[in-house]
Amino acid sequence: MPNWSPRRSVTRGLGEWEPTAAHQRAVVLAAAGAIAAVLGRRPDLLVIVTPLVVAAAWGQLARPRTDVTGTARLGETTLREGGVTGLEVSIEPPLDDVHGIVTVAQAPWVERKPASGIVPLDDGTASLGLRTTRWGRRRVGTVSIALASTWGAFRAGPVDLPDLLTATLPVPAAFDAQAPTPHPRGIVGLNRSSRPGSGTEFSSIRPFHPGDRLRRIHWPISMRTGALHVTSTYADEDAHVFLLVDCFSDVGPREGIDGRPTSLDVTVRAAGAMSEHFLRTSDRLTLRTVGAAKVPVLGTGSGTNHLRRVLDTLAAISPATDRRDTGEQAVRGIDPMALCLVLSPLIEPATVGLAHRLASRGMTVVVVDTFPEHLVTDPTNVYESLAWRIRLLSRDAEVHSLRLRGVPVVPWRGPGSLDLVLRDIARRASAPRMTRR
Repeated sequence: MPNWSPRRSVTRGLGEWEPTAAHQRAVVLAAAGAIAAVLGRRPDLLVIVTPLVVAAAWGQLARPRTDVTGTARLGETTLREGGVTGLEVSIEPPLDDVHGIVTVAQAPWVERKPASGIVPLDDGTASLGLRTTRWGRRRVGTVSIALASTWGAFRAGPVDLPDLLTATLPVPAAFDAQAPTPHPRGIVGLNRSSRPGSGTEFSSIRPFHPGDRLRRIHWPISMRTGALHVTSTYADEDAHVFLLVDCFSDVGPREGIDGRPTSLDVTVRAAGAMSEHFLRTSDRLTLRTVGAAKVPVLGTGSGTNHLRRVLDTLAAISPATDRRDTGEQAVRGIDPMALCLVLSPLIEPATVGLAHRLASRGMTVVVVDTFPEHLVTDPTNVYESLAWRIRLLSRDAEVHSLRLRGVPVVPWRGPGSLDLVLRDIARRASAPRMTRR
């Protein structure tokens, strides 16, 4: 989908005005009745068909002579899950004494208001409300327009307009982390570095050197020693975060934003929440996917604009569209000092092997378990619950193998999910290590 883009407005001609079956029937019956009344000398028949003659003549005289064009326009083409937008339908030029109706077909994950999707054209315009209930790139239901002239004598349409395209961005789940991101070594950020510099966290008190700022002079020590001393701080730097999203499967009932999430729903919303957190703390972020085809390649970036690009990339995911993906392309060229967060329900063994591969390169890897618990707590289907229990036994063995290698596996619980593990990683990075000499 690299060339995919939302489509806000579509236009199409409604074709020529054609007589309706009712108008043709009125003409035929009126002519037949008039001929029968004259030949049979039956004035009563002429009186009976007079209304048909009037309707047929009136409809023919009021026939529209202008070709009409229908236009459908969306208020917003990029929404969040649960967001609402308006659909405006109009005809050009607007015609008097012309009645019309607009129909919007049912589309997956799009709710219509009114629920029937049928609204009349008043003064050449009609409006509907649309609510999107699940992330992704999709088509709005087909818009169809039909017009009828006076007495329903002539019609234009119904004509289906080209599909409108929208992008629904995932709503990031609630997430916050108080622990610092490990391995900061950028330029500007909020994470404490291991080297001294201009920052906010206290490091030590040292003698004054030329170039030190006067506001950092520590007067109590300076007065006691008779020599100027200043407070030194650790530098504040940004870190590099690498998010790897598992798209091999989408397990669970797809109920949208108003229902229970699938495994991919949890994964995508967790990725959006983490991206929002790290990018708003001035860290650099790289997002890659595995198991999904035609997902745009997103480079490393930071800031609010990069967050929007990340959410657009997440919305482009189609699960299990590349089952042969080994993930080698996704992890190519990653900074060895980056914090690697693998978001996966740990159902596909290929993702577990990919986490092992990243850890074997000496990178800091954390696996975020996004398996939804409600899949195994449903008591209505005994056989499905038994099958999940058997699958979870092998899954526990795979998780245990990751932990034996030193890769922490953290279940996704929203805010604070990564605090403990990030503190342990930062503590381990600052601990002394044995080296050979």
